[in-house]
Amino acid sequence: MNSRRDVLKGLILGPVFFGGLSHSNAKENYRYNIVIIGGGFAGATFAKSMRLLQPFITISLLEPNEHYYSCPMGAEYLVGKRSLNSLRFSYEALAKLYNISILKDEALAIDSISKTIHTQQNNVIRYDRCIVACGVGFKYNTISGYSRVDSIKSPHAWTGGKQQKLLRDKILGIPDGGVLLMSVPVDDYKCPPGPYERASLIAEYFKAHKPKSRIVILDAKNRFPKQAQFELAWRKLYRYETKNPIIEWISEADGGAVVGYNSKNMELMTTKYRFEGSVINIIPPQQAASFARSNNLTGTQDWCPVNTQTMESLLIPNIHVIGDCAYAEMLPKSAFAAACQARVCAIAISRIIQDLPPLDPEFANVCYSLCANDYAISVYIKYLRNSHNNILEISDLQNTPISSNDEQYVKEFSSAHQMFSSLTREAFL
Repeated sequence: MNSRRDVLKGLILGPVFFGGLSHSNAKENYRYNIVIIGGGFAGATFAKSMRLLQPFITISLLEPNEHYYSCPMGAEYLVGKRSLNSLRFSYEALAKLYNISILKDEALAIDSISKTIHTQQNNVIRYDRCIVACGVGFKYNTISGYSRVDSIKSPHAWTGGKQQKLLRDKILGIPDGGVLLMSVPVDDYKCPPGPYERASLIAEYFKAHKPKSRIVILDAKNRFPKQAQFELAWRKLYRYETKNPIIEWISEADGGAVVGYNSKNMELMTTKYRFEGSVINIIPPQQAASFARSNNLTGTQDWCPVNTQTMESLLIPNIHVIGDCAYAEMLPKSAFAAACQARVCAIAISRIIQDLPPLDPEFANVCYSLCANDYAISVYIKYLRNSHNNILEISDLQNTPISSNDEQYVKEFSSAHQMFSSLTREAFL
């Protein structure tokens, strides 16, 4: 557990860490332009980190939305434990305290020859380095009968704001005795343990307020992250694997892979069965957002391949891709990993500006999952970069021990909220 605490401490002390690194005070760098596309955890953390390393360069953040709505801790909002406002963050501090130019506009196309970005409002923005942090897109057409339009009636809530509110209203309004069906996709997708955390807190809500209701997880996989820890919690709390479970998990091998959707009858069809639900939560398979794909940053893949030493695109020079849209094997898609990539990228570009050789970076991911009030589990993973194959190889992995006592679960619960505060503070505040 000490490793996890050290990583969190490093996150909390982010500005101190960057302040201690060598950075250029040369005012001749003020003409150097960095443009960031996307203002989520990756983009915002990069902007702040880059400013701490390079006080005089021009940094612009291109983001069409006035606020960012966090997906981390969104499961608490879905079951009425927190407000939507507590997940909403503005870019005001980045602008006022860190001199980041916030451009409320949408990027459409990158011209890598002229190093310009063309926007929806017909602006043309020049860059020396472009940082793409555009997040994920959804493969709606992989489930027969399901489309983007159907995400209103059967929301995925895998993005913040409106989608979260749609699912929250349906969860809180489900009749006692109703069934919530959740469809979980194959890898890769944003926040691999997220569906199972969501299911846990929905089950906790049902247990307290709709005791006859239950949730059925239909999974396109046979294994999932922190499975032993989740299933232990479900057995303790939600009658898992009994004749009357609040949570039921059906694997791909047992017929859990969803292949069809019937909006009229509120049904999901799997490879073996047909399920009817009062509420349907379809989390579609995912890929890099349309901006990345339309600008040839994915090539023939679903995600953007990058040099894991600098996070620079392997397909287009002077463009760096960070966060959920990047493919940095074997780093998962999470807010913590996105913040880690942002810092690695900021340090790499700062050294490029100073004509210094790149460093050999280390990566980490810490992921907490809430199972109930005062009950959370976690995983800590440290990665070392293999310079021969560009892969981030796991050098240390620690899960919450199966033998943990109640006190340890309470500590994990507290740490989960501390990490959320640290991540949001280091990105937006």
